[in-house]
Amino acid sequence: MKKFLVSIFLIAAVGMGASAQNEQGGNQRPRMDRTEWVKRRTEMMVQKYGLDEKQAAALKELNEKQMMPRGNGQRPQRPEGAQGHQGPRPGGNWQEMMKQYNEELQKIMTADQFKAYTEDMEKRRQERQNRQGPPQW
Repeated sequence: MKKFLVSIFLIAAVGMGASAQNEQGGNQRPRMDRTEWVKRRTEMMVQKYGLDEKQAAALKELNEKQMMPRGNGQRPQRPEGAQGHQGPRPGGNWQEMMKQYNEELQKIMTADQFKAYTEDMEKRRQERQNRQGPPQW
């Protein structure tokens, strides 16, 4: 009888712990909506690179343009039997999109500001590569 009560207690404790984690969303951060992302990214870049009001307005417009929904917002149907990713993504090629973003950003920023931005982006890219480690075969 004692073992039965202990096992019931343990099952209830595990169940309560799991439901509490689900209510808190686990360890995941809440996702920002597009407008909040644009606002935060713009504010961060204005502060970090010392942009003036005119540059800030142009940057906000660029960030809004970048974050607009692409396509019709629906996922394309995968052909029967297809596995994994095949063909271009519905959002387009991200490298091409970043190239266009950087070209527009270069028009907004001064040469020194853009140089600092590109150095920061290269540093972030290196950090991501180092974090991933060597490929595992």
